[in-house]
Amino acid sequence: MQKRDRFLLEHKLLDCWHVTDDIQTIAEYIGENQDIPAKERDLLLNMLVGMQELYHLKFNSTLDLFGELVQNRTIKSPTF
Repeated sequence: MQKRDRFLLEHKLLDCWHVTDDIQTIAEYIGENQDIPAKERDLLLNMLVGMQELYHLKFNSTLDLFGELVQNRTIKSPTF
């Protein structure tokens, strides 16, 4: 089991960011799927782009807070 420290937290935060990649994958699938009517495809793609941007903003904000807490030593680095 990995040590539960700020490095694990940072790794998990960055791992969450992959949801934006997943949204992009779904958007590409929808964009290429000609079985979905164009009007519906556009609507779905717009919603996915909005979700992708929303999560990107949330993850940036969370990572900025994490960096601030590390810099202010609220979250301490382990000593080796």
